[in-house]
Amino acid sequence: MSGKFIALVKKEFIVLTKDWHGLMVLFLMPAAFILIMSMAMENAFGEHKRLSISYTLLNQSHTPLPAALLEKLNTIPGFDLVPLPNESTRESVSRGIIEGNYQLAIIIPNDFRQRLTTTMQGTESTLPQTAELLLAPTVKPYIQQIFTASLSAILIRQKIDWMLNEGTAPDAAPLVPQSTLDQLGQLNLGATHIYSEADVAPSTPNAVQQNVPAWLVFAMFFVAIPLSTVFLIEKQQGTLLRLRVMNIDAPTILLGKLVPYFCVNQIQMVVMIAIGILIVPLLGGQNLSLPHSMLGLMLISSACSIAAIGFALMVATMVRTTMQATTIGGVVNIIFGALGGIMVPKFIMPETMQTLTYLSPMSWGLEGFLDLFLRQSGWQAVLPEALYLSTFGLLCTTIAAYRFNKAY
Repeated sequence: MSGKFIALVKKEFIVLTKDWHGLMVLFLMPAAFILIMSMAMENAFGEHKRLSISYTLLNQSHTPLPAALLEKLNTIPGFDLVPLPNESTRESVSRGIIEGNYQLAIIIPNDFRQRLTTTMQGTESTLPQTAELLLAPTVKPYIQQIFTASLSAILIRQKIDWMLNEGTAPDAAPLVPQSTLDQLGQLNLGATHIYSEADVAPSTPNAVQQNVPAWLVFAMFFVAIPLSTVFLIEKQQGTLLRLRVMNIDAPTILLGKLVPYFCVNQIQMVVMIAIGILIVPLLGGQNLSLPHSMLGLMLISSACSIAAIGFALMVATMVRTTMQATTIGGVVNIIFGALGGIMVPKFIMPETMQTLTYLSPMSWGLEGFLDLFLRQSGWQAVLPEALYLSTFGLLCTTIAAYRFNKAY
């Protein structure tokens, strides 16, 4: 039986390579969508991310902070303050960062005034830590620099005010060494990135993180059209009947069709990721970063391919004409794409629509890829989506085998 199966696979590869037009569509269509949509949506995604930068303030000092300082800390330009409950602790603030309630947090220590007004010779790193910044791992370096610069300016102003009130500030600049003046601008702001066990990452993708996985999944499911068309041609020409006469069972025939298209899907994945990494940045878009887990990438890609090919086989055994195959395969794929967050990103949908996305197998595949490319999760994170996709694919293949057996 293994010899017959290998012969079937070879036959499918030969048939597939003869249809260059259909094969090129499977690559050019998603490539075009990735490039066009990544460029077109770049500003929209960037604006969404810009408006979502939030921070909070935890005062662990035994004495209330001055009203003027609180007012300035509460209105750092370009950032939105999230108030905290009175019983908040450093641990609860860290948990809030992990849960995505805010991206940054300012921790004011209990001896804040003493730390702030301390001046000593040396570098900033040798000074007592004035305050601590907690940051989500998703905060970009330039965002951290902007926030730190704004916070430093506010704290230095407060430092001067306190030292003037205490009579320790060098208010007569010509009478004191320049080194003493320089020390006024020195602060030690410790920065700590807060990670969860799953290495938390952003909840919303940028344009390239959304479009590369989205149109890759759509392209994988698009094999329903060429596969079902070839299946119907073989049916009309009597090829399938001759294979059955040769005592080749339905699962073997269907699996013979799975292998070539599985290979096509994996090549699609490599090409689309390469476009996101190499070509999109050349056109002014953001760069796509490879996921940490290559095993996770192989798992979700394989599961998505199984689902796509299983669905294609089911469509092929249900339709009677190539027109039906093209129409039904295309329309169902478009519905899957619209419902599954491919054409409209899930995070901008209303909550009701976000719930409905789980009805689309394309949504499962997209979420699996986002776990890797956006959240940089490990392979364990994609196991649920891979299980859903594989189950869907096997169910569709079982239906296809049943209908094929019934027909022959």
